[in-house]
Amino acid sequence: MSAVLYFLTMAMVTFSDAYPASSLPYGYTKRSVKLCDPPLNGLPSPVQLRFKYVALGLGTQNYTCANTSSSPVATGAVATLYDATSLLSNAPEVIPVLPPLAYSTSSSLGLPTLGHHFFSASSVPTFDLQAANPPAFLSAKKVASVNAPSASVPNSVAWLYLADDGRGVSKDLKAVYRVETASGSPPETCTKVGPIEVKYSAEYWFYE
Repeated sequence: MSAVLYFLTMAMVTFSDAYPASSLPYGYTKRSVKLCDPPLNGLPSPVQLRFKYVALGLGTQNYTCANTSSSPVATGAVATLYDATSLLSNAPEVIPVLPPLAYSTSSSLGLPTLGHHFFSASSVPTFDLQAANPPAFLSAKKVASVNAPSASVPNSVAWLYLADDGRGVSKDLKAVYRVETASGSPPETCTKVGPIEVKYSAEYWFYE
């Protein structure tokens, strides 16, 4: 058993000891799924797409406040993406608990870096998987969004389905799902002027 899987197994045992099976935190349930099938929660299925990778994202959702009487406005996100494909292939029951653990520990949980997520200068959600073999790139647009499940970490950002934006710059990727989100939502009101960074974690499921 890898060190990562051992750590996660021990963490889930702790969760199971602390909570009855009917009320495990963050929506954790033991389940067996094919890794090609992402958690959807109402998002469209990846019809005619081929599964490539699943990554653990750990970073910040970014917002800005024009003044203290306004609400925060989203300006993008920045995250490092860690390759969780092998881990979740061997232990699919870890799928719903991986981002909450990464969020609560501010840790990559020992997973190798796969790439980075950021927004371009023209505010395009971008995924640069430099460590993929071969390297892959997705310039995306939002297609669908659903609220995070009520059992998620409080104030979790929405689950998303994003697809290639058609600009002709994507490589070996056609779509990505952001699911199992942990935190990332802005405060309801602005308490200061300027940028706000809110820590979050999520899983990103990539398809071609």
